[in-house]
Amino acid sequence: MHPPPALSAPSKLRPRLSIAMVWQIALLLAPGLLVLAPPVRGTMLLVPILPASAATVEDVGLAAGATLGGVGPLPRSRFVDGDRARLLPAALRQGMILVSISPQICGEFRMEPQQ
Repeated sequence: MHPPPALSAPSKLRPRLSIAMVWQIALLLAPGLLVLAPPVRGTMLLVPILPASAATVEDVGLAAGATLGGVGPLPRSRFVDGDRARLLPAALRQGMILVSISPQICGEFRMEPQQ
C-alpha cells in the first residue's frame, strides 16, 4: 500500500480586489450607466435581448400603455413613449430592456401615433 501523498505548501493565490478598489471602480462606472437609465416618463428604446422576445416588442409596448414610435437603430428595437413604471417590468418579463436614448441621435425620427 502506498503512503498518503504529502500535503504540498499552499500555492500563492492571485491577490483579490479590495473592497475599496471595487467601490472606486463602481463609482467610475456609475455615471456612464446612469446615462442609459430610462426616464420616468417619455421616449425610450425598447430592445429585445433574447431572440424569442423580438416578435413581441410591439405587444409589450402596447400592453404597458405606451405609444409606439419608429423603428429603433438596433435589430428589432422600437421607440416607445410611456411610463417606465409600467414598461420596465413588462419588458424584463419578456427578455427586453429599456434604454434612454434620444431618437434624434439615431438619425431622422418622428413619433408616429398608434392607430
